[in-house]
Amino acid sequence: MKLDRVTILSAVAAVLCAGCSANPDTPQASGGDIRPNPADGQLLSENLGVPERVSGEFVSESGISRVIVDADIIFPEAVQADIVEAVPRVFTGEEIASVISRYEDEIGWYHVQGEGAKYAGEMPAVEYTSGGVNMYNLWINNIPGKMTYNTGRDTLELVKERLTPEQAENYEFSYINVGYGLLQSAGKIGWTPELTYNRNNEGVERDMLLPLTNGRAEDCTISLEEAAAVADKEVHAILPDYQMSAYGQLPQTELGSKKKYYIFRYTRHLNGIPVNDSYGGENMTANYGYTSGLGVVTAVVRDQGLCYLSYHNPYDVGETVEENVDLLPFSDIWDIFSNLALLSIQHLEIDENLQKNELEIYQVRFGYMTLLQPDGSYRYTPVWDFYGRRYLAGTGTYGHAHEFDPIEGLSELTINAVNGTVIDRLLGY
Repeated sequence: MKLDRVTILSAVAAVLCAGCSANPDTPQASGGDIRPNPADGQLLSENLGVPERVSGEFVSESGISRVIVDADIIFPEAVQADIVEAVPRVFTGEEIASVISRYEDEIGWYHVQGEGAKYAGEMPAVEYTSGGVNMYNLWINNIPGKMTYNTGRDTLELVKERLTPEQAENYEFSYINVGYGLLQSAGKIGWTPELTYNRNNEGVERDMLLPLTNGRAEDCTISLEEAAAVADKEVHAILPDYQMSAYGQLPQTELGSKKKYYIFRYTRHLNGIPVNDSYGGENMTANYGYTSGLGVVTAVVRDQGLCYLSYHNPYDVGETVEENVDLLPFSDIWDIFSNLALLSIQHLEIDENLQKNELEIYQVRFGYMTLLQPDGSYRYTPVWDFYGRRYLAGTGTYGHAHEFDPIEGLSELTINAVNGTVIDRLLGY
């Protein structure tokens, strides 16, 4: 069975070493915050009968829908798993101030609004109210003075005219934004808290991780190990108990990133067990009311260092609700998956334009998820995530589906490791 690495550097070295069985372009986990001593008890993976790999194939009668499993099983070196309170919150003043001071350069920070006034330590304030939610915002950048945007000239060119030649030569547009929403009625969170730092004239499209090209981001000369060390330093300065959960390179998009830099994602680790990452999990659906999403930090690194960092959904770790919780053996989890995997995609066959509907499961991972409880609270609960790639093709609405690259890092099916129920990650339970 494959085990998470003890440190990020050992994880990176492992996927890059010659002769390794792991694909160097596949994101791997970096390990936990505390490593258990196996001498203290039998490893949890052994108790649950977890194999190294799992495989299988499930095909609908029409042959259109197909689930193919050829997956590594990633399981941390843990002797027990607990259920722990997870307390969502907004950013503290100390957190905001520390990020602002960490990335302030010789030009300084200025308010986007307010005539470009020098930033003087203000915290987020109510910017507007929508649907009973007070929207708090703080937006500062490194543009001194008031900007006029209707001159027809490039903003960056206008800014450089105000700087000394030395400043202008190395100038890059930078900003910090802090935003969240609080319900007017109860003061509880009503909109996703997000803190973002950006220093990059070309923009960043952080919403997708592409596999590395021969173990490296295409527009970087630094190695994966060097980039990971930069990301580790910056993330751990804010959240020392967060560890890497995935990495890759940025996609090139028409309106976003023009360069393929390294991108890393980090989640909290509790006694060596990670909170499982899932693509887009930090931004939950609002169709059924607010649900706190994945607490995740995303860092983008280029040759010059960190150029982007975002922190979504801060949580405090509360009391342990149940220690050393009883978990279902992996054989039960596999039976549940086997019975439901095909059903989870087969409903698309109702569209007669669909000719190919495949799900390829390439990794199975054990970890935590913050589950929404009936009383509105959240708990870090052990789950199994089945990570996959979707392949669709056909005519009509599916005529161009084959042209899109599959999304990496998306959990296609999440199963509660305690009771075997299937979890809807968009709903949070």
